[in-house]
Amino acid sequence: MTPPGPRASRAAAAAAAAADPPAPRSSAAITQGLGTRVRTLRHQRGLTLRSVAAQAQISPSLLSQIERGEASPSLVSLVAIADALVVSPGDLLKDDDDRPSTSPVVRRDERHIIEDPLCRREYLMHLDDPYLEVAELFVAPGGQSRPALAKHLGRDYGVVIEGEVVVEFSHGTETLGPGDYIAFDSGDPHRIVNASDRPARVLWIVVLAGGERRVGPRGRRGGGD
Repeated sequence: MTPPGPRASRAAAAAAAAADPPAPRSSAAITQGLGTRVRTLRHQRGLTLRSVAAQAQISPSLLSQIERGEASPSLVSLVAIADALVVSPGDLLKDDDDRPSTSPVVRRDERHIIEDPLCRREYLMHLDDPYLEVAELFVAPGGQSRPALAKHLGRDYGVVIEGEVVVEFSHGTETLGPGDYIAFDSGDPHRIVNASDRPARVLWIVVLAGGERRVGPRGRRGGGD
């Protein structure tokens, strides 16, 4: 019998991986993994606990609890910590042991969701996508995508589906209603705010600079809104 060639072996391995998906991680495992990645990245960048906490606008004690897996950050704090470490929120949440995605489709019930009372974020793409970050943002009245203006690599695109949001820049603001579209260089410090009394839903896309995420747990590059 002729042994299978490299292509057949790779196909068999992919089929086996698809047939035997990894078990879902518990919330405790996600919190512990996130804390470990935050601490590792902070040490790699030579940053102190106090400096990262100050940039993320949280207390050093809370950041210490997050790093030890004893506390889970809110969405706003998660985004701020990611900004301080120059990675994307998805990079902090992704399990380093996750298998690469093999399907081109992400079903609605397979989305990676970050719950937060101010702004819930649902990632529509595979978290290991090297070119795009696509998220549906549900911004509560008075909510915002991050605690302060921040910049990153790439280019941002947004479309308001429901409600009204204000995109704040260091040089001014843009108010967007249903169907309104915006695009700008991600290097322009920005954030999304819902100043109205009604919830808003926004489709937000970031084209990552050079097709790479910002430096993260796997050496990728990435953006964020």
